[in-house]
Amino acid sequence: MTPGEAFATLVRLGADESKAVYLRPGADDAAIARMQEAAQRDLGEPVPEGYVALLRITNGMQIMNTGFKEADHLVLENLDVPHPEIIVLGSEGNMAEFVFDRRDRRFHTINMGYPDERIDSFATFEELLITVMREQQVL
Repeated sequence: MTPGEAFATLVRLGADESKAVYLRPGADDAAIARMQEAAQRDLGEPVPEGYVALLRITNGMQIMNTGFKEADHLVLENLDVPHPEIIVLGSEGNMAEFVFDRRDRRFHTINMGYPDERIDSFATFEELLITVMREQQVL
């Protein structure tokens, strides 16, 4: 699967009741604008466009035991993170987090709470999403 196919595949999996992929209605433009304004103000930069594309499809989601944040909660929940160098986008149980690292401008799976303990690294959010779908065995 290519990164360009990630979102279409996600939507297809979300429509298949036999898969544990739970999608919500997408965030509207107003919710995304509020999130981006808050991210710029409170986190120092907007949320990366790859994640915004996901929010337009599904405003938060769950794939097996992984979850990705909703637009209305992302900034507030990141203010509780004691690591300003990352933006936490989601997590896998209490083990791993899916983050955007502002230092290298890449997406990573990290050991929860340890931004420098990278499990995997990706140039795009779509690449990260494909890996999550594979690791959660929904592909």
